[in-house]
Amino acid sequence: MRIIWAPVIAGALAIGALTVPASAAPVPAAPPAAETSSPQVDPRARDQRPNFVIVQTDDMTVDDLKVMPGVRALIGAAGATFEQMLTPFALCCPSRASLMTGCYPHNTKVQANFPPDGGFVAWEKINGQKHTAYWLEQSGYHTVHIGKYINGYGQYNRPVKRVPSGWSEWYGTSDPSTYQMYGYRMNEPRGSKVYGDFYVEDPKNYGTDVYTAKALGVIKRAAATPGPFFMQVAYLAPHVETIPLTDGSWKDSWADIDKPESGSGITVQSIPPRPAKRHANLLPNIELTKDPSFNEADRSDKHPFIQAIPPLTDEKIADLEADNRSRKLSLLAVDEGVTAIVNTLRRTNQLDNTYIVFMGDNGYILGQHAISYGKYFPYEPALNIPALMRGPGITPGTTVKGMTFEIDMAPTILELAGVKPNRPIDGLSLTGRLMDNKPLPRRPLLLSSGPQQSASGQPLPLFDGVRTERYVWWVYEDGFEEMYDLKTDPYQVQSVADDPAYLKTKLALIGLWDRLQDCKGAPCRVPTPAIPAPTVG
Repeated sequence: MRIIWAPVIAGALAIGALTVPASAAPVPAAPPAAETSSPQVDPRARDQRPNFVIVQTDDMTVDDLKVMPGVRALIGAAGATFEQMLTPFALCCPSRASLMTGCYPHNTKVQANFPPDGGFVAWEKINGQKHTAYWLEQSGYHTVHIGKYINGYGQYNRPVKRVPSGWSEWYGTSDPSTYQMYGYRMNEPRGSKVYGDFYVEDPKNYGTDVYTAKALGVIKRAAATPGPFFMQVAYLAPHVETIPLTDGSWKDSWADIDKPESGSGITVQSIPPRPAKRHANLLPNIELTKDPSFNEADRSDKHPFIQAIPPLTDEKIADLEADNRSRKLSLLAVDEGVTAIVNTLRRTNQLDNTYIVFMGDNGYILGQHAISYGKYFPYEPALNIPALMRGPGITPGTTVKGMTFEIDMAPTILELAGVKPNRPIDGLSLTGRLMDNKPLPRRPLLLSSGPQQSASGQPLPLFDGVRTERYVWWVYEDGFEEMYDLKTDPYQVQSVADDPAYLKTKLALIGLWDRLQDCKGAPCRVPTPAIPAPTVG
C-alpha cells in the first residue's frame, strides 16, 4: 500500500482528467445484496408526490464518468446530462452546504471545512433547519442520509452523536473515519458501529458496498409505506483515504487529518482510494489526460503561490498516473451501486415516480498548472462537476447546455416536491428547462473562498471573483488578479488580467462581481449583462 504524503496543496486544490474509452469500462455488477424486500403498498393509497434519491461522490471529475456506464445509461441516457454544472466554491464543506440549501457560501456562512468558518457546528447552528431535507421532512417526506455529511460530524469518531436536524433516518459516518474505505464508524438507527479495520480489506466492510446495501434497504422498506422519501447517498470515492490515528494524541478540529507527521504542523498522511477487491485488476491501461495546462511550465501570469509550486517530476507524474487509476477503480463500485439503486426502484415499482440525481461536490486537479492534487482554486477543473438527473417528465437523452450551478439543485427539488423554503434561495429551479425545454437564462456565477490551509500548514490565499459563459475573473486578498477568456483559452494557460485589450472586459466583470458579492435570493439570479469584448488592434 503506497503512502502519499500530502503535497503542497493537498486537501485544497482541484480536478484531474483521464481519457478512457467508454468500451474500457466494465459492465456493472450487483454489489452485495441488501435486506429482503417488504410488501408493497396499494398504489391508490400512496402519496403521489415524487421520491428523490441524491447520489453524491467526493472529488470526482467530469471525465471520471467515462468509467461509469451504469450512471451514464441509467441516469444520463434515461434522463438529462448537465453539460456544465459549476460549484461556487470548490471545497467539500462549502460546496455541500450550497447543494443542500441552494445558497451561496456567504449566505450559508459555511466558508471553510473547519471551525470557526465552516464545518458541522457552523452548519448546524445556521442551516440546521434551513436545508432541503429539513423542508421536505416538515412537509411529510421520510428523509434519509447515508455516508459522508458536513465535515466534522461526529468528530473523533464519537459513538454517541445526535441525528442532525432534518433527517428521519440517519446513517452518518463519523470524522475522521469518514475518509476510510474500511474501519469507519457509522452512527445509525440501531446505534454506532465500526465496520471492520482500516488495515483489513474485508469485502463485507467495503464502504461503498455498505452504503449501497443500506440504500437498497431504505428503498425496499419505502415500497411498504404510503409516504414519499428523500434519500441522500454520499459516497467517499474517489476521495483519498487518510491513515487512522494510532495513539489518540492528536486533538484538533481538522476533520480530514488523521495522523500528522511529527513536527510538521498539519501534514496529512494519506493513500489513494482503495477500490473494491473485485475491481483491483481492472482498467490496467487507463491514461492520465495531459491537456495544455498539464505541468504548465510558465506560470508567471498566476498567483505567486501557484508560481512557487515545483514543476512535476517524472516520478511525481508516475504517481499521478497511479492515483488516477485508483480513483477510477474506486468509482466502479459506485457505478454498481447506482445500477442496483435504479434496479431496486424498478423492481419495487417506485422508479417511475422517483427523481434520481447523480453529482459530485467539486472537481479535482491532477497535474493542471503543475498542481499535483486537490481543489480550492477557481480553475475550470475544480469548478466543473459531473451532474445527471432522471425522473418523471424529463425526456430521455436530454443534454442541458450552458451554465447551471450547484445551488440550482435545491430549488429544483423543492419545486418538484411542491415545498416552500423558509429562507431566500440564491439558485434557480431548472424544472422549466428539464420539463419544458425552456431556454436557460444567462446568469453569472459568484466565486468565493474561505480560510484553508495547505498540507504544510501554509494558509492558502483568499480570493473572490465571478464567472460568466465566456470569462472568469478573480482577485486575491493581496490584489493579484487572474482572468481568462475561456473562448480562446479554455485551459487557462494565459491570464489576460493585465492585457490592455481586455481592460473594459475586466471592468465589466468587476462591476458584476460587486453587484453579486453580498446578494441574497433573487438579486443573485441577475441576468448576465453585455460584457464588452476585447478590443482589436
